[in-house]
Amino acid sequence: MNSTDNVRSAFHVVYKTYENIHKLMDYTKTIASAESNYINVVDKFLRYKSDNEFSGWLIRDFILIFQKQKHQQLENEWRDGPLYVMEIELYDRETEMDSTHLPCIHLSKFIYKNGDIQDWDKGCSPTNHWVFFDPLHNKQTMRITIENNCSILTPINQDYSVRNYWGVEKIVSKQIPLMDVTADNVVEKIFATFDSL
Repeated sequence: MNSTDNVRSAFHVVYKTYENIHKLMDYTKTIASAESNYINVVDKFLRYKSDNEFSGWLIRDFILIFQKQKHQQLENEWRDGPLYVMEIELYDRETEMDSTHLPCIHLSKFIYKNGDIQDWDKGCSPTNHWVFFDPLHNKQTMRITIENNCSILTPINQDYSVRNYWGVEKIVSKQIPLMDVTADNVVEKIFATFDSL
C-alpha cells in the first residue's frame, strides 16, 4: 500500500470513529433524562482545539457534563449538586506506545463546596475543556488514591483549584473500555456507574 492509500485509509477510520462518537454522545444525551435521573447541562461537547499547535487539530477526547435532575436548578441554569462528567478518550499521548491502553470512557463525579456553583456564570464554553480534563490527567496538581476500583482525586493546592478548576474539592472517577459500551447498555454502563460514584 502506498502513502496516498495509507493517508486515505487513516482518515476514513478517523471519520467513521468521529461519526460513531457523535452517535454515542447524542444517544447518551437523549436517554439521560428519558431513562435515567440525569440531565445534560451543557449542550455542546467540550474539547481541546488549537490552530497553532498541530496536536490540537485532532480531537482526541470529548467531554459531556450531566447533573442529577432532582437537584434544584439555580438562576445560572446549573443545578445545586455535583457534576457528572463523561470523557470519551480516544488517544493519550503519554500512553501512545502502550498497547494495553485502549480507547476508554472516564466517568467522574466532580464535587464542589456547597454554594460554589450558584456563583458560576451561566453555561460553559467548549473551550473550558481543560477545567474538566486537566484535573483527571495532570498528576502534578491532584493527589490520587484508589478505593473500590475508583480513583479519588483531591487538589494538592485548593487555591490552585479555585483559580483553575472552578474550585473542585474532590473527584471520584472510574474508567471503562469504550468498546464495552453499546446502545443496549448505555444506561447500565454510563448512568449506573455515575450512581455508584
